[in-house]
Amino acid sequence: MKRYKIGVIGAGARGETFARQLYAGTPQAELYGVCDIDADRLAKFCDYCELKGAYTSTDYHAFVNEPGLDAVIITTPEFTHKDVAVAAMKAGKPVYLEKPVAHTYEDCLEILDVSRSTGKVAYVGFNLRANLAYETMHQIVASGKLGTLISASGLEGLTYSHGASFMRRFHRHSSQSGGLLNHKCSHDIDIMLWVLGHPRIKRISSFGGTQIFTPDKQPASHCGVCPIAHTCPYVARPGFVFPVTGGQTIYHQDTTTYGGDLCVYSPDKDLVDHQLVIMEMENGIKASFQLQMFTHRARRELTIRGELGLLEYHSGRTPILQFTDMHGDVTSYDFAKREGGHGGTDPLMIRRFCEAIDKGSAGQSGLEAGLEAAIVAFMADKSRLAGQTLDIPADMYRW
Repeated sequence: MKRYKIGVIGAGARGETFARQLYAGTPQAELYGVCDIDADRLAKFCDYCELKGAYTSTDYHAFVNEPGLDAVIITTPEFTHKDVAVAAMKAGKPVYLEKPVAHTYEDCLEILDVSRSTGKVAYVGFNLRANLAYETMHQIVASGKLGTLISASGLEGLTYSHGASFMRRFHRHSSQSGGLLNHKCSHDIDIMLWVLGHPRIKRISSFGGTQIFTPDKQPASHCGVCPIAHTCPYVARPGFVFPVTGGQTIYHQDTTTYGGDLCVYSPDKDLVDHQLVIMEMENGIKASFQLQMFTHRARRELTIRGELGLLEYHSGRTPILQFTDMHGDVTSYDFAKREGGHGGTDPLMIRRFCEAIDKGSAGQSGLEAGLEAAIVAFMADKSRLAGQTLDIPADMYRW
């Protein structure tokens, strides 16, 4: 296997994770350089991450055309994904595209078309697929142990500070993020579809809105001038923006994109703070998914019901995965801890990206999977806003 020189485009929280790992070096890859359009942020990023001597650029067009660069990891905001990914693939570079694929269905399709026309791998960063619990769930369902599948339900519960962070960053505008289901929960939607064997969604209905972060509660424009900031559970905190590991957020100069310490109650947003999705799949499976952001400890849940048993996963400090058969007998599964970011999945994702480049195919973590998750997110929001159940046109799955 060739050892690839990979560039990171986007000096943000996810960029920090990948840049650090690549700079340290892996058997498959090393860091070529880092690109970000903001020179000040880029300098602070490289200094903080101790990327001494790393090549830097503020022009992604020039960056992707560097002859010594083998591939790129794109961690920019999703409304920029199409332009950056297309430029990279047309320059002959495979791309690792941090989820979601893009903020609109049309941009997703264009990225897919360019990947096919150039023959360049586009690998979607669904790192939950490298989580041992979900890998085990996928294997159990594929084995037929549950018999005929009947229903599925999923949940992503965000902590108070994590959920609030989306209300002050660019995500607060659905026109830039494609909505919170697309930006944040494409992970969860993809995992559900992957475990179930990628059934297509026939009908979808969704309910949700902004119930907590309403403008009538706004005490001040920003946390820095707020009289109740010291008691507010949603005050701006580091951890979900660059630097991930730091005690103090390094704000981007462009606060319209990165948000700064904007009040979460600001009227300048159209993002939901809770949402429920109900789906009917072509193979008869009924499914639901719930997003909520008022949880003491981050939590994911996925339950699959079949004719012959029940498979349940609950994340948390002590993850629980159990299969209960039709007689009530319970099998529990334990997992060795993986080292690295995102529960040990990030180092594995770099390796899998390099393997995809070697094979010339992203396999099951390609753009088609990204589009399946995006279709659910986009159509769920369309249903929510229209107040009605919608049929999903078959031609949306045009591949």
